[in-house]
Amino acid sequence: MSWVNNLKNWERLNESAEYMKRVYGDPQAYMKFDEQKFVTEREYYGDVGYGECFNSQDSGVQCEIIQGEFDPKQLPYDKRMKWHFREFCYKTSAHGIPMIGQAPNIYYRGVWVCLFATCMVMLYLNARSVLDKYHKNEKIVDIQLKFDTAPFPAITICNLNPYKQHLARSVALIQRTLNAFDGAMSTAAQEDEEKRQKATDEAEEAASRMRRGVTIYEDLKKKWKTLDKFRMQRDNLHLFEVGLSKCACEKESEEDEEEQQGLYDDYNDPEAGITMPPGKKVHECKERKYEEPEGEDDKCLCAFDRNTEDAWPCFKIPDWNDQQCASCTADAICQLNSTAKVRKRIPCKCNPLGQCVAYDRTAPLLHIWQYLAGAPPTEDPNFVKAMGFEGMKDEVAIVTKAKENIMFVMSALPMDEREKLSTQKRELIQKCSFNGEACDIDNDFLTIVDPNFGNCFIFNHDHNITKSSIRAGPMYGLRMLVYVNASDYMPTTEATGVRLTIHDKEDFPFPDTFGYSAPTGYVSSFGLRMRKMSRLPAPYGDCIPDGKTSSYIYQNHTYSVEGCYRTCFQKLVLQECDCGDPRFPVLEDGKHCEALNPVQRQCLDDKMGALSDLHGSFKCRCQQPCAQSLYTVTYSPAKWPSQSLQIQLGSCNGTALECNKHYKENGAMVEVFYEQLNYEFLEETEAYQNLETRLKSRAWLSQFFEASDLPEAVLAAARFMEEAAQKYFNKRLENAKLDIVVT
Repeated sequence: MSWVNNLKNWERLNESAEYMKRVYGDPQAYMKFDEQKFVTEREYYGDVGYGECFNSQDSGVQCEIIQGEFDPKQLPYDKRMKWHFREFCYKTSAHGIPMIGQAPNIYYRGVWVCLFATCMVMLYLNARSVLDKYHKNEKIVDIQLKFDTAPFPAITICNLNPYKQHLARSVALIQRTLNAFDGAMSTAAQEDEEKRQKATDEAEEAASRMRRGVTIYEDLKKKWKTLDKFRMQRDNLHLFEVGLSKCACEKESEEDEEEQQGLYDDYNDPEAGITMPPGKKVHECKERKYEEPEGEDDKCLCAFDRNTEDAWPCFKIPDWNDQQCASCTADAICQLNSTAKVRKRIPCKCNPLGQCVAYDRTAPLLHIWQYLAGAPPTEDPNFVKAMGFEGMKDEVAIVTKAKENIMFVMSALPMDEREKLSTQKRELIQKCSFNGEACDIDNDFLTIVDPNFGNCFIFNHDHNITKSSIRAGPMYGLRMLVYVNASDYMPTTEATGVRLTIHDKEDFPFPDTFGYSAPTGYVSSFGLRMRKMSRLPAPYGDCIPDGKTSSYIYQNHTYSVEGCYRTCFQKLVLQECDCGDPRFPVLEDGKHCEALNPVQRQCLDDKMGALSDLHGSFKCRCQQPCAQSLYTVTYSPAKWPSQSLQIQLGSCNGTALECNKHYKENGAMVEVFYEQLNYEFLEETEAYQNLETRLKSRAWLSQFFEASDLPEAVLAAARFMEEAAQKYFNKRLENAKLDIVVT
């Protein structure tokens, strides 16, 4: 078999195709034979290399299996690298790579290279997408509807009136605060009345100037007749008197005087008590009855009715004349002249219109602005300024400031005294039932003192006892009959009713923030739906398992976002103002800001302003709790009580109709219940965990490679690197030898 040995010892071939032809033969040789040369089968196989062993029957002679074994190192570097690449293409089972090696020409090979590159790009993009989602720490929210009995929440109920008026006024500082509040409200009411009167006067003046042919005197007469007729129709007669008031008595322009010069001549109306002298000019004044005159020039006389507080008409003091009237009516409206015989005339004052009012000239003139002010108790201006009422003109803002002042004052009192000043448990909650059974009001309700609402009472407060509704609907929830006693409300309380808060028994109720108001005279039904939340902490979410710290101001309750914000703000105020906001609790080593300390109150106001500034320096980071129960509330009212209801509530000794009216003004029914005996459970889970990410990555890789492809690729890469390194070192060795020869 010398020809095989000769091939094995072949040292150099110019082309790889020549080598394959020498080893395996030319696969297209059958197409290239000479048509004129006919050989036998034995001769043919002998020519192509199978030789003498063909058709041999001698068992001692076997055909040697032809193997293309040779040393690739004998090939040049470029040929050797191509040979390794083709060997890898023939052996691997990865998609596309064998087709690259078997392509008959460069065009087919280019197409397969593009397809393989496209698939590799898709593989990279999908793998990158999986890894990006994993690194984003995405999460999935699983929503489950659980048909199970939900635990009943805690219910906190408060009276909208924080303190009883007759008890609160026994506190000296509260009494002074309410006096300042009354004064501020009176001043604001006067200014509002003046604004309305000024607007009315301007409108009337504009309308009168636009009208032509209709006299001002006719308007005055009509107004007086209507006013007099209205007063006489009332059950009790009204008594007019002459009073002093501040007025605006600007003279009319010459043009208006010329237009009105002949409009008042020769007019008499004895029925209305008006006798207008011929050619008399009238300059009526605009009253400012709520404002105190600054001097004699802005004073005028008006016909004033104490019952309706009307002051009209008004004229300058010299325009009123002392007269002796012939007769006067029961409401002191007099007639200067009479056709009947008069035995004794009555002293009176008459205005330029000829309308007269009885006046005996001995009694002092009424100061209308003082009468309308009601002479409220005045407070020291410094106290009014300290309370923040100075310069306030809006009634709603004044009420808000008064509530804040009351909280400041009450925060200085001990907790037990504040509790005594507020509504007691048995006074507010008259009757109660849960699951159709009567409550134990003394034991089932826990009393807490809230800065805004005074005493509040929590139902289902015991952490060791779990209460649940046996069925859905109002009959199997919490039903309370409450009595608010509106007759003892503070003047700062704007509505009658109760405040209701629904929360977990471990949470603080925060009735001022999360509460619902239920009015008197109605059945207020609150339907509940519970939703439980289970959130993921970092890095998947932003919740906190337990955010309660030693500085948390609601120590007896669990952590909440609202409690965190209040704690953060209170901590800031304590650090910079050396006192705490009275709206929030303070720890044992802290104290609340004083009501009459202007420095502390100004500091607190500044911090409140910084809190409302979006770009301020005050920032709090408060995270959601990882476990939380949320309640969705549906409210529906109905009038209460019905005419047929026979029930005793509060103190009422009148008839059934009177008691029913009393209950509507002071009582209410409150119902809290589950609408359905199921609840939602929302749970956050990781979208991509470590194991799932690995499995997805393997799935994508398996679509392109089998298990053995990766080692093959690594081995081929190692061979290429080995060949490249060997070439590099051989070249350096040759260069070194060449340098030695040269030297």
